[in-house]
Amino acid sequence: MRLIDSTHDGSDIRLNYIIDQKWVLRFCNAPGMTEKRMNDLHRLIERYRASGIQCPQFLADPKGRFLHQWKRMICYLSEYIDRPLAGDEDLADGERLVYEVLESVAGFAAKYSGVDLSETMGMYSLFDLSPFDIPNGIDEKEENFDQLIALLRAEKENCLAEKLIERHTDVRKKLKAIYKSLPRCVFQGDENFSNVLIDENERFIGFIDFNLAGTEVIINQLVNLAGFDYDEKHTEPEGAQARLTYAVNDFKKHMTRMLRVYHATENETRAMCLYGWIVMAAKWPSLCFFRKCIKGELRNEILEMLSLIAAIPEAQFVPDMIPANLETL
Repeated sequence: MRLIDSTHDGSDIRLNYIIDQKWVLRFCNAPGMTEKRMNDLHRLIERYRASGIQCPQFLADPKGRFLHQWKRMICYLSEYIDRPLAGDEDLADGERLVYEVLESVAGFAAKYSGVDLSETMGMYSLFDLSPFDIPNGIDEKEENFDQLIALLRAEKENCLAEKLIERHTDVRKKLKAIYKSLPRCVFQGDENFSNVLIDENERFIGFIDFNLAGTEVIINQLVNLAGFDYDEKHTEPEGAQARLTYAVNDFKKHMTRMLRVYHATENETRAMCLYGWIVMAAKWPSLCFFRKCIKGELRNEILEMLSLIAAIPEAQFVPDMIPANLETL
């Protein structure tokens, strides 16, 4: 038996005992972990497995219960899949694996759109709050955006802050008017390499860790996975427009791979552009990058890039493969 301690703090304890490389006995104090939640996750994992994606199933006792109380902790049992995690390996071709994960998520969405939706919202959800957003009363992207504006105001960049606020308000207003009509799906919800199982050839085979699983607007899920890479490894100035163009092209490349599998409607394409702007300005890694650069040598370049983001036409986020009437976006 070995212990993996993924505890965050005293209010979020996570102890995982790996037994004989076959099972995981888990102890936690998460208040949202209920029998209903476990049953929802159990059915979700069955859908993943039916799609050929390996995921560790939760195991019930003879009475059909998943959860048991131990002192002040909840404990439950799951399978252990004895395969390496992508995040632990020095991958020969990480980009190929990224595409395999993206295409698997898109394929899952195409197959299970609208199926057995959970009351729990996913981590990327806007407007409808995920369990981690409820204490603050706003979704994570709005909280991140507020932090960006506070940073700009502290740096006396009030004019830029106002431009971003005006655009952000407009984008959210348009999105709020249509997001409830968009197709949804329940996803594992945290598809980063630390949760991705691979085989001996470094090919994608499955997911672990369903703590953040929940219902999500499908196109929002895909947009968040596509993301915007601001060429963060390059710490030398390369020009605000060049850096922004790189990020937009990277986003479109990833969206293209997913939209060849998941065929978005015209309404979803419209929403993709709106969700895209939110992710571009307010995804957590982006906020961290902006914060670091504004305090460093890239300050002027990043401030100029943020000004470009405030004005960028939403239609620029549409992949070339999608024929779209740009006037409607």
